[in-house]
Amino acid sequence: MLKAAVNNWKGKRMPVIGNSAVKADRQNILYSENYIKADLVLSLKARILALGIFLFYFIENGTMGIIPQKYYTVYRSMRLSDLLLYALIIYSFFKYKEYKNLFNSKLLIIIKIYLFYLLFQFFVSYLRYDFNPIEYFFRLKGIWTSFLIFPYLLLLKRGGLPFLIKIIFPVALISNLLYIITALTGVPFLPDVSIIKQRLPGDIEVYRVFGGTFYGELYFLGIVYYWITKKFRFWQIGLVALFIIPHILAFGRLAWIGFAFTIILMILLNSLNKRNYQILFKQAVILIIMGIGITIIFMKFIPESDFYIDALSARIFQGQEDVKHDEGTYGTRVIMQNNALVNLWRNSDIFLGVGFHPMWVIGPDSKEEVIIYSAFCDVTWPSVLAAYGGIGIFLAVFIQFYFIFYSFKIIKKSSQVNIYTFLIILLFAKLIFDLTVGFSIVFVSTGLWGFFSGLNIYIPVLVYIYDNYKKQGILN
Repeated sequence: MLKAAVNNWKGKRMPVIGNSAVKADRQNILYSENYIKADLVLSLKARILALGIFLFYFIENGTMGIIPQKYYTVYRSMRLSDLLLYALIIYSFFKYKEYKNLFNSKLLIIIKIYLFYLLFQFFVSYLRYDFNPIEYFFRLKGIWTSFLIFPYLLLLKRGGLPFLIKIIFPVALISNLLYIITALTGVPFLPDVSIIKQRLPGDIEVYRVFGGTFYGELYFLGIVYYWITKKFRFWQIGLVALFIIPHILAFGRLAWIGFAFTIILMILLNSLNKRNYQILFKQAVILIIMGIGITIIFMKFIPESDFYIDALSARIFQGQEDVKHDEGTYGTRVIMQNNALVNLWRNSDIFLGVGFHPMWVIGPDSKEEVIIYSAFCDVTWPSVLAAYGGIGIFLAVFIQFYFIFYSFKIIKKSSQVNIYTFLIILLFAKLIFDLTVGFSIVFVSTGLWGFFSGLNIYIPVLVYIYDNYKKQGILN
């Protein structure tokens, strides 16, 4: 019986490699292996790109001060962050095919026109002012940061945005803590920050620190957005307090109003999407708990908290009499600067403006140029008008309304709650706030140095989600 079984087994033909079923199985295995390898490589590429973007901001802001500035200065005012900036932009153009669908999106057409206009202005200014184009190129680094839109598009296509947010988070924590210590003591625990001593009504003197929080405000708003749209978590109040206290101690009234405006807008948009206005009561309770929590932490952990509460009260009502009697240094300065820039525009090329004037980076020569120089840095729409002329202001205003329309359209159609919808809401809030509330009549999304900080990521996210929704038929 055993012999018969063995003979029977010998008589059967063993499957060979050429067998179609076996070949299909092998191909499936190889495909799975290749897929896993491709996914790992893509993940690695996404992480490296995210790390490059992080290092650019990290070095540029000098937030942590781990590396002294003299060690990352390459040539005169050029730094390692400059090299990273140019490398990221050039790399994103080389990898254009990876995000070709995003690059060709209709939402990006106006952005490409605006960026081309900046390049055109650079060329015209080179001819007009006869400066060294190579050196001047590097002196206008603030302009070229607007081109970071393309590295961000590539990062989004590779799925690397969550990783970028993760590696920024610990730096945001440490820098916000150091900012608080700096604001309380007047000692610069953070490099590359400006500290001034300001006298408030009632002979109250406080330190005001400019710069250094490394995107802590985005984490603050992100946690609040999570509370509003998903679930309130009590343990996160400590993080919220850490991220908002630096902005409280900065004594920036416009920033305070901006935060309140954004949170209220988040609540209204969430209620509109869910078509349930009863949740407004729940969200009001959340905001009350947040306010009480921040107040308790502020009073418990901030030394001489009573003094700072009095200072905050004085800051809120500062200038009330000036406004009442049409006085005040701030309002007078803005009006004077607006007039100076508008007159500069009228007396120059009304279509192209003054372009990239050498005064921007070399410095003003006369008293009149001092006013103009400070005005360029302090106000928005007149600086765009004077620098880029009628064409520039038209593009800036068009960008403003164009992205208000599409961001609201996507928010209204979106049923998801994630980091992408959060950033689109921030874009919408930024544009609406600048259009309606800004004390400096900031009604355009661009300034002297191109796009405002934040728009370099907000706009790519809008393009990315728009493209996905079009594929899914949500926007049809």
